[in-house]
Amino acid sequence: MERLALEVWDWPEERKRLVEEALERWDEQVLGEGVWAYLTRHRKKPDKAVPVYVRHFVRWLVLKGRKWPKLEAGDVRAFLEEARLRGFPGSSVGPVARGTVERARGGIVYFVRFLEWAGIEWPPHVEVPPRGFGEVITRRPMPEEEWQELLRKAEEYTPAYWRPVLKVLLVLVGEVGLEVKEALALWSEDFRGDTLLVRGERLREVPLSPLARKTLEEWMPLRAYLATHQPLPYPQLLLSASKISRGKPLDKPEANWLLRQFWAFAGIKPMEGQSRVDPVRRLRWRAIRNYLAQGHPKEKVAYWTGMRSLVVPGFWEE
Repeated sequence: MERLALEVWDWPEERKRLVEEALERWDEQVLGEGVWAYLTRHRKKPDKAVPVYVRHFVRWLVLKGRKWPKLEAGDVRAFLEEARLRGFPGSSVGPVARGTVERARGGIVYFVRFLEWAGIEWPPHVEVPPRGFGEVITRRPMPEEEWQELLRKAEEYTPAYWRPVLKVLLVLVGEVGLEVKEALALWSEDFRGDTLLVRGERLREVPLSPLARKTLEEWMPLRAYLATHQPLPYPQLLLSASKISRGKPLDKPEANWLLRQFWAFAGIKPMEGQSRVDPVRRLRWRAIRNYLAQGHPKEKVAYWTGMRSLVVPGFWEE
């Protein structure tokens, strides 16, 4: 029987040897290829830009005179901050957008995982900053009066056929504490009266407040009506009210478009130093604030909202 041809990356011993040699001489080409080999074996849709960001990081380390594994604790953060202010090393492009900085941060996360895959430990003293590390405000809840005004504005939003699904989306984020993508992934059967089953990578069951329960109960008949517009009804909880895709699942681009239109309608603008999705974060923190105000322990709130960082000492305090 003929043996299947494998790449050098498929042999653990050879993989480790190759990566150790590449780290010793900071071979950005080999390390970039290695990260891509890792991604293609572990991700369904790998980001083709990750090897580029890894090569940028390796080049930066060379310019700083670092030797593996003797990196400084703040090297990753310093690299990202420098990219945000002046651009990537060797690039003719100047300062890069915050979203690009976040993609670069994610690329370094995959670089760390790639090294683990190769059997090489990432220096434990070197911090890889969390998502959104460079933003000015990350934990400021939406004030209650602003939340109530938001719900009132949702009843006035035009065109009127978007109002029901808009209100449900706002409540799932601002009252239950879900991410937008988690709300879009819900199925109608996940609404269980007093609780909501949240699917995805952080599977959990969340208790519903009277407002959340009432909003979902009012939505279900309207959802059933929208579902009749498709030959085979979709199981998703949130369905589109658009004239073009009515009855199909509300997807992320359409949800983001709807929220942007609504923020403009309601006169809500991102706070200083924040991106345009800042209102969504503030809504989630509004839900977290309410859970904590009701006396629920941080561990339970972190479980309900999927915000594991809540239990990190000092995270909640400003």
